[in-house]
Amino acid sequence: MTEVKQIMKQCPVVLRGETTLADAARILAGHHVDGAPVATAEETLVGMISENQLLDILFDLPAREAPVSDYMTRELVVLAPTDLVSRAAQLFALYAFRRLPVVEGKKLVGIVTRCDLMNYALQSTELLTEPLVDLMPELAPMS
Repeated sequence: MTEVKQIMKQCPVVLRGETTLADAARILAGHHVDGAPVATAEETLVGMISENQLLDILFDLPAREAPVSDYMTRELVVLAPTDLVSRAAQLFALYAFRRLPVVEGKKLVGIVTRCDLMNYALQSTELLTEPLVDLMPELAPMS
């Protein structure tokens, strides 16, 4: 079975909590990504911020100078490098996430996007099952 570390990528953008919302929006747009992890200088993952969160705020001119840490999501769902790719598929099926941070302990080591998972599934010869069947067997097709 394939592990997350085999499909994860380095994060193209990692923001710091003190980054302003305006700068965060510029950075995300400049890198053509729609969200990013927020980490400390020691690479400890502390949150996630998305384009949708920024769009909700950036029309409020004073809020543009607020730090990302005031608006980031702090309750995170994460993967470990040794988690199976099927676990990533389950989490993407359960939640509306577009990306999942990969951590060792609390240290950010990579990211897996829905696109990474789709590319893996298309290139793999590994038998993949419906992501939620393991969690809810009643979803399995009747034979």
